[in-house]
Amino acid sequence: MSFSKQSIITQLEQLRVLPILVTDDVDQAIRCVTTLAENGLPAVEITLRTPNAMTVLREVVKACPTVTVGAGTILTQAQLDAVKETGAAFGISPGITPALAKAAAESGLPYFPGVGGASDLMLALEHGFDVVKLFPSDIVGSTKMAKALGGPFPDVRFCLTGGVTVESTPSLLQQFNVLCVGGSWMCPASLINAGDWTAIAQLAAAAAQAAKK
Repeated sequence: MSFSKQSIITQLEQLRVLPILVTDDVDQAIRCVTTLAENGLPAVEITLRTPNAMTVLREVVKACPTVTVGAGTILTQAQLDAVKETGAAFGISPGITPALAKAAAESGLPYFPGVGGASDLMLALEHGFDVVKLFPSDIVGSTKMAKALGGPFPDVRFCLTGGVTVESTPSLLQQFNVLCVGGSWMCPASLINAGDWTAIAQLAAAAAQAAKK
């Protein structure tokens, strides 16, 4: 199943919440992604923060063909290339560098770089990226930063990640240029390790509901 960047943006526009999954266990990852999708969150970012992350990503993509599975924490071109090989739908980075932005623009993989301010955003726009991750959102000013950047950059849309909670989600999403929010609160490591899929299902459903407020 191939995804266009526009189709992913449209889906995020509808869902408004992107779960961020950190796990190094393939079976747990598949079970978690399935649970999230069954409870209203059929798109997920799997981070590359664990040693086995590429394998996890590849297996989840295979096992969950109806879910939009992307990769987060892409820091290098080598990781970008490896992510593309897994069949992941999209890639996300916490920041932006000229080399990575160029490689991402040429790769054809739907990609969302991270920005922390105006200079980062100008670099993103130079390479054609007008949907970006604002990170760490709570540290750099969250919706205040999004609103301020909306002045000089009216066509840019943000995914806020960092410090987002189910309680803060509705108010964050009211900011006109916020496309979606991301976070791991609906699939915390403690619940994944405990295999508490019922609790994860409830948190996912609550997150999906918060996005509609």
